Amino acid sequence: MASFPFLLQAQSGSHQVQLSYNGQHLEFDQPEQENKKQSGCLPCGPSTATGCSIRTVEILNITFESEHTLVVAACWEKHGPKKASELELFKFQVKDIEQAKQWQSNVLGHVYKDVKQGRHYKILVNPFGGQGHAQKIWQNTAEPLFKASGSTYDLTLTTHRYHAKEIAKELDIRKYDAVCSISGDGVLHEVINGFMERPDAILAHKLPLGAIPGGSGNALSFSLLGEDHGNHASNAVLAILKGRAMPVDLCSVTQGQTRTFSFVLQSFGLIADVDLGSEHLRWMGGARFTMAALGKVLAQTTAGCELAYLPVETDVQKIHAQYNAQRAQPVVWADQTHDEMDEDHKEITDVYGGIHASLKDSDGWVIEKDQYATVVGAKLPWISKGSVTHPAALPNDGLVDLLIFPGDMGRAAGLQALIASETGEHIHNEKVRYLKVKAFRVTPAASSGYISLDGEHTPYEPYQVEAHRGLISVLSVDGRYARSMRE
Repeated sequence: MASFPFLLQAQSGSHQVQLSYNGQHLEFDQPEQENKKQSGCLPCGPSTATGCSIRTVEILNITFESEHTLVVAACWEKHGPKKASELELFKFQVKDIEQAKQWQSNVLGHVYKDVKQGRHYKILVNPFGGQGHAQKIWQNTAEPLFKASGSTYDLTLTTHRYHAKEIAKELDIRKYDAVCSISGDGVLHEVINGFMERPDAILAHKLPLGAIPGGSGNALSFSLLGEDHGNHASNAVLAILKGRAMPVDLCSVTQGQTRTFSFVLQSFGLIADVDLGSEHLRWMGGARFTMAALGKVLAQTTAGCELAYLPVETDVQKIHAQYNAQRAQPVVWADQTHDEMDEDHKEITDVYGGIHASLKDSDGWVIEKDQYATVVGAKLPWISKGSVTHPAALPNDGLVDLLIFPGDMGRAAGLQALIASETGEHIHNEKVRYLKVKAFRVTPAASSGYISLDGEHTPYEPYQVEAHRGLISVLSVDGRYARSMRE
């Protein structure tokens, strides 16, 4: 490949411009008037040059609209780094066709050097999730970006509960490069469990997943993109189109005679009550969680249970230090790792036996009985916008982050912790416990209440959770979750 910068002389309207790609940005001066015409705005004032700088990750495609018209498709931070990225098509006239084609080849070869261009996706849209906007998000934002990138897709609108699971169980996985959803986290929960029930789960679980926010919580999207972009469908699509497969842990949850796989959270007490008991407030979007949580804290609602867990680290300061140390390490992608499900081990075995196994002292179980405001295990730092409940959660450390609010917190401390959870600082509250564990078990004392797995209703009976390292992968540009703890 030629050396940087890759240069191409072109024209934008009547103005001569130079397209310069330096391996990190595509830069060019574009007359303001021409730029406004291309973006659909009416020209105003004299024509002046304005500099455009588009990052490598934002470049979707370079095509020829006609023999002499070069089109650069980008999803870029047009209005600043905290605003939603937007699709824009920059058009240039070129004279030397062969030189333009070589420039196109050089730039795209670098832009897609780590990922496949023009992938084929299975897209699942849940038109009933959240506030019911998913179909419009697909039509107005996501679909144009997929098309602009040169990607192809098969689209299905889900029609009923477990539809996504049914699709995943029967999907011809050889046809697709990834499965993506526009919904909350429930559709991906169904896809994962559909994959894990297949006879060829050894292959299916390696198909990467992509999350486009279209529900109330959107935990995976926020965890990947952070607070600024977690609700921005365009940024999520960009991560899908330009991302690599990042290994992510799954939790095996055994309850009764069933086993379910969870990738978000397993909650008992307040957070489960908020998640499942606020369905009637779906019209409020993500604000429903805040309102419901506030009511529970003020009412000092508690739930009794026997809690057992296998601790790895219980000191929050050490957990914080380990988090920062891990983020300083090089990113490891899914194609560079091995997981528990390989050719020699085609089934996932729970090391600690599941809910019906005895709790062996030799394993190091800690057992306690008490009233709790909430007990929540999670594999993601965010559970919704403004709710960083498990800020030290890592994609593939093989551990569950366990958050415990005691029953005797009181209103003042409870409100302080609730407010602090917007930034993850609640884990430093002296009343709150935050642990890294290999597994945990909850045995409810009462006969009725809420238990939530990834936002899904589950029977109110004992359950055991165990982490399994890197069993699935999600498409990510950065190869890690957005920073959720301070330096």
